[in-house]
Amino acid sequence: MIPLIYDCDNTMGLPGRDVDDGLTLLYLLGCPEVALLGVTCAFGNDTQEAVYRNTRGLLQAWGREDIPVLRGAEGPGDRASPAAAFLTEEARRREGALAVLATGALSNLLGAEEADPGFFGRVGTFALMGGVTGPLVVGDRPMAELNFSCDPQAALAVLSQGRRVAVATAQNCLDAYCPMEECAARLAESASPAAAFLRQALPGWSRQNLRQRKLHGFVNWDTVAAALLVHPELFAPGESVITPSAASLAHGELMGDGPALAVRLPRILDPVAYRRHMYDTILSASIHPEPDRV
Repeated sequence: MIPLIYDCDNTMGLPGRDVDDGLTLLYLLGCPEVALLGVTCAFGNDTQEAVYRNTRGLLQAWGREDIPVLRGAEGPGDRASPAAAFLTEEARRREGALAVLATGALSNLLGAEEADPGFFGRVGTFALMGGVTGPLVVGDRPMAELNFSCDPQAALAVLSQGRRVAVATAQNCLDAYCPMEECAARLAESASPAAAFLRQALPGWSRQNLRQRKLHGFVNWDTVAAALLVHPELFAPGESVITPSAASLAHGELMGDGPALAVRLPRILDPVAYRRHMYDTILSASIHPEPDRV
């Protein structure tokens, strides 16, 4: 099994906030190949406090309080945190075997390196969601990059010092667009606890995408990075060269004037097959919500 820590800015269920981190958490809970050691909370989609409370609440509602949730950095100016300490402890315990999946600001990861120099080298694999390789248009509107630009120094440190770094860029995640009609059909035909939860959790976000971007669905950004780590066969192989700098990453741009770095920026091979796998895995998530009380 893959020992994994998920570092995320989960806001599923908060009004007007994206659902992709929560879907990724369900995806990981549906992966028999993954041993989820804990969730470390990043900022980005919302504040650290909101992300921490929301993530604890979701896991409690799903009956998964066995999974530790750690507070992370409040912002790029103060990276020391319980999340950073947890990351360093697990990296030392599992030298070379730990996988880190990060789908928010990367402050906790740099905080771990600052607290315990050599952390980046002790993690076996980093899978990240973030960064752009050109203008990003979603629906009918341009969209700014969020994850790497929240803490560009941290993003640069992970990209340049991490081992076996793979990045699900915003452009490559566009193939993970989930049409709402298709998503609703998959949820309707499933009797799983995850499906029952998502039938309540997803419509609000879909309506917001329709109002704001004229999209009849949503892009499930973060789950791409998780699938890239657990099921690389779904993606085109090969490395790419990027040239990020702190200045370019302030806008999330991977192509700046920095030194050349070899990382993986894979594309989804078959979007239809990928979405089928994503739905199947999420709907098999190991959650045990409490029955309704009467």
